[in-house]
Amino acid sequence: MDRKSWRVCLAVALFGLVVLSGTWAEDVKPTDEGKAEAFKGKTFDLKEKGEAALTLTFPGGKNATVTVKSDKKTDVNLFVYDVAKKLLVKDDSPGPNCEVSFTPTAAVKLTLVLRNLGPGDNRSTLKVNVSK
Repeated sequence: MDRKSWRVCLAVALFGLVVLSGTWAEDVKPTDEGKAEAFKGKTFDLKEKGEAALTLTFPGGKNATVTVKSDKKTDVNLFVYDVAKKLLVKDDSPGPNCEVSFTPTAAVKLTLVLRNLGPGDNRSTLKVNVSK
């Protein structure tokens, strides 16, 4: 193989690695589930090292509590991000269940992300309670 072919093969291999590395769980696209007050909950089948995400619009001035209950004893974490992808609150304590509480000052659309660190797959149910 001549020097030019070697470089082309190396470039193709590096490009392939870059493309494949871009498919990690962080690339999960959140689904828009509407208003937090009307959200009835959602169950996710999370693969080991997998994640799920959804967006909800929370009202301003009302306390919100987000809970996650899981079927198995894997380590599931919950993260809440604003539209600028800034982390607002998280529960990354070890264990299958999570809970966070917060009070937005104004109406805001937030992204809720669940991550299953494992070991093993899990089924997790996310619920939201907004104070009246």
